Amino acid sequence: MAAYTKIRNGLVKALEWAIIVMVIVLTIDVLWGVFTRFVLGSAWAHSLLKGIIAEEHLGQAKFTDELACVMLVWISMFGGALAFGRKAHLGVDVFLSKFHPEARKVLLVLVQLIILAMTVGVFWIGGWKLATGQLSQELPTMRWMSRGEVYLSLPVAGFFILLFAVENLVSILKTPADKLGGMTQAEG
Repeated sequence: MAAYTKIRNGLVKALEWAIIVMVIVLTIDVLWGVFTRFVLGSAWAHSLLKGIIAEEHLGQAKFTDELACVMLVWISMFGGALAFGRKAHLGVDVFLSKFHPEARKVLLVLVQLIILAMTVGVFWIGGWKLATGQLSQELPTMRWMSRGEVYLSLPVAGFFILLFAVENLVSILKTPADKLGGMTQAEG
């Protein structure tokens, strides 16, 4: 069990760092987009830099909006998976507390099984089909990246969600019914 905990914590740390790097890239990208739009795109810049910098390079950098969208997709998918793993996601546990402990345990198991099924169906199978089906379609302003690479965020995030759902399911099954609370941090 110690080896699993070490691997899990390492994966969570990698997920956290991936999100941090993506937020940094997003921030730099948005700042560059604003700079190129309002500084390099100004009439002053056009008159001052005409002949020094090619006309097509004056104005907003073409890739900044698209890169921001890609970063938001990946940050959202990874952030959702991380929130689920930390039990920091939204949960409505008020109704759960009204049930008998055994019924609560059955409902918690059922919820985790539904999450597992949805993760496999939507994130893994659906996400993988979507990603592989779009690998040949390049992005308009970032020709070095395909739409499929954007959609790969689904099965990758799904891997983490599946890992955390299995962990939750095992924890629920091992915990006595009268000791179970909700599945969010507020209850944890």
